[in-house]
Amino acid sequence: MGLVLLWFGLHELFQPSLWTGYVPVISQTSHLAVALVLVHGWMLTVLGIALLLGIAPQLVAGISALLLLEIVFSLTFSGGLSDIVARDLGVFGLAVAVFAGNHQKLVLRG
Repeated sequence: MGLVLLWFGLHELFQPSLWTGYVPVISQTSHLAVALVLVHGWMLTVLGIALLLGIAPQLVAGISALLLLEIVFSLTFSGGLSDIVARDLGVFGLAVAVFAGNHQKLVLRG
């Protein structure tokens, strides 16, 4: 999940103009849309790195789940169900699973 968040975060940071069309209610050519995509990209990047490094995985997964839920609702209400919504819903489910999971170290019992 960390790699997925990192991938999309970096993509939003390096090419924000490709993502401004997903910002609801704001013209995709406005500076505000670009700024919002950049902020979102930084959030995804930081969350992805934190997950990869194992920094507070439950907290980070919870924050990621909330962020992904907002994305799923926004995309669903603005454009209906699509393959993108299905993908983000799957990543949301993964975030919820990490958030709700019991994070114990792998232990061999004999």
